[in-house]
Amino acid sequence: MRRRTWSVGNRGFTLLELLVVLTISTLALAVALPRFAALLPGAELKSYSRQTAALLRLARSQAIATGEEVALVLDQEGRQSRLSGREAPYPWPEQVELRLAETTEPGQPGIVFYPDGTSSGGTLVVAGSGQDYRIEVHWLTGKVAFHD
Repeated sequence: MRRRTWSVGNRGFTLLELLVVLTISTLALAVALPRFAALLPGAELKSYSRQTAALLRLARSQAIATGEEVALVLDQEGRQSRLSGREAPYPWPEQVELRLAETTEPGQPGIVFYPDGTSSGGTLVVAGSGQDYRIEVHWLTGKVAFHD
């Protein structure tokens, strides 16, 4: 079996080489980080929109399972959403505005799901940071669709 021997010149990196690499890495992060941080508000808005669509799907499932109407009620003043029959509210993030844009039953503070799977229908708009997402609920099928 042959042993390898290392020559004096191949022991590793010099301190100067490590400092140069760390300096270049720090400069690259300093340039890239602000650009990455600018994307986060849009990501939070999209994430909250998807959570709201999931909450609507939960409301439909509960209405079918329990045989009772379940409504997603929007509290504009309190900046929160609530499912009827549940005590826990779902607060809105700071920069987000949630509103009911269209509904087949005017005067409703939210969207109602019925035990047969249908709903009052309507469109929720989740807006903030210059973007908005639409969540449509079909009145006949109760299907929830998320649109970018």
